Amino acid sequence: MSSLREAVGDAAVALVCTSSTGPEDSCLELLSATAPETTVLWVTYSRSPSVCLDHFRAAGASGSLSVIAVGESPTDIPDSEDVTVKSVSTPEDLTALGITLSQALSTHDDAVVCFDSLTVLLQYVDTERAYEFLNALTGQLYAADAEAHFHLDPAAHDTRTVDALASLFDAIVEDTNGTWSARHREILR
Repeated sequence: MSSLREAVGDAAVALVCTSSTGPEDSCLELLSATAPETTVLWVTYSRSPSVCLDHFRAAGASGSLSVIAVGESPTDIPDSEDVTVKSVSTPEDLTALGITLSQALSTHDDAVVCFDSLTVLLQYVDTERAYEFLNALTGQLYAADAEAHFHLDPAAHDTRTVDALASLFDAIVEDTNGTWSARHREILR
């Protein structure tokens, strides 16, 4: 498979495994496929809302953007009626992040979620807490009929951690020298 969109296919929740040192635009293709009524919910531990907005616009995504900035990320962004920014100040506060995401999902009928990045999340919480949080979150995503992709640098984690988290996703998509490949599990919708 050559494109990320083809590799993800019809998976509702996908784990996108790429190097943290690689290009930052691995999800632009997924965001470019959004419809005008779609809201992109971008959860970011590592980028400022302004950078998320730049990537959203570079993808040519239509619809609106809602950024959830986690941690010390500045929340300055130009005023726009199609962009909102929420913040969760404590990176290890998964309860606050879960509530913020839940509220955002309940506000938007058609949502696509970009979670950037699980690698950074795992710097603040252990694998067990991350697994429990992601298990609950993926359940909410299915209930909201939302699509989502989560970024992870597999080289930054041991195999046991990657395998544990991968079990929560419909597709595990990997970039190998510019070519995307995927492992899919049967979709249970």
